[in-house]
Amino acid sequence: MKIFRTGRSRIGALLFAWVMALVAAFCLFGCGGGGGGGSIVLPFIVITDGGNDRIVLVRGMLGEGWTTFGSTGSGVNQFSAPWGVAFDSLGRIYIADYANNRIVRINDMTGAGWVTYGTTGTGVDEFNGPSGIFIDSIDEIYIADQDNNRIVRISDITGTGWIAFGSLGSGTNEFNAPVGITVDSSARIYVTDAFNDRIVRIDNMAGAGWTTLGVEGTGVGEFDTPVDIALNGLGQMLIADRQGRLVQTNVMSTTGWTTLAFSTPQGASYDPDSGRIYFVSQGTDTLERVEDIGGSGPLSFGSTGSGVDQFDGPSGVRVR
Repeated sequence: MKIFRTGRSRIGALLFAWVMALVAAFCLFGCGGGGGGGSIVLPFIVITDGGNDRIVLVRGMLGEGWTTFGSTGSGVNQFSAPWGVAFDSLGRIYIADYANNRIVRINDMTGAGWVTYGTTGTGVDEFNGPSGIFIDSIDEIYIADQDNNRIVRISDITGTGWIAFGSLGSGTNEFNAPVGITVDSSARIYVTDAFNDRIVRIDNMAGAGWTTLGVEGTGVGEFDTPVDIALNGLGQMLIADRQGRLVQTNVMSTTGWTTLAFSTPQGASYDPDSGRIYFVSQGTDTLERVEDIGGSGPLSFGSTGSGVDQFDGPSGVRVR
C-alpha cells in the first residue's frame, strides 16, 4: 500500500488501512463468497461431546469460535450421550441423541428451533440407541439405529416417509451394531457394521445391491470395530476403526488401502473444501486434523475435562 506523507491524504490512507484490517479480521471468521480475494474462510466443525452431554462448535484447530450447547437431561436443550451429527442444506444441525433415543434438530448453536423426533422402542418412530446420522442432498435423514440393528430413513424431522431396513445377524440384510452411516451422490447407503467388522453398501432402503467389505482383523481388508465412515469426491472412503486406526481406501475395495494409527478414533470427517481429515479420539479426548491419510501436518486440539477447550468422550464430528 502506498503511504501518503502529508495532510488529508495520509489520514485517508490510515482510515483505509484500518477498515481493511477490520474486513480481514471479519473474513478470518467466515466471510465467504465466490472464492476470490484470497480471504481465509474457516470451516464449521461440530463435535458431539458425549460425556459432557453437549455439542461443541469450533472454527479451527486453535479453538477459534469455541461455542457449546446443551446440558445433561432429556428435556429441551438437553442431551444424554449425543453421538452422530450432520448438517442439512440450510446449515441446521442434527444430533443423534443416543441415550434419549431420539433425533434433535436445532437451527444453530443457540438452540433456536429446537425440535425432536423419536421415542424408545422397536417400532415406527422409535429408536434404541441411534448413533450415526446423515442428511443427503435432498435433505432426507438416514439414521443408524444401533441397538435395533437396523437403519432408518425419514423424509424430514416429523418422521414422514419412515422406512427401516435390517435385523440382527451377520448375513445378508443383517447388522450387528450399525454405528456410522453415509450416502453417496448416487443415493447408495454405506454403513459401518461394527460388531460384524465390515462395511456394508446397499443401493436403496430395500437392500438391493447388498455388498460388504471386510472381516475381523488388523490387516488389509480387515476391520476391528469400525464405527464411522465418510466419503470424499475422489472415490475414497474413510473409516474410523475404533481399536486404533483410521483407514482410507477406494470405495468398497482394498485398492489404495492406507492406515493411520491413532488411539480410539470414534468419529471421522473430510473437510468438503480442503479435503483434510478430521477425527475425534476418545482415547485422548481430542479433536485431530491431518492433511491426508499419510498423517502429514498433524494438529491436535483439546484435553480431558468439561471446560473451555476440553472434551469428555467425544463421539462424532462433521465439517461444513
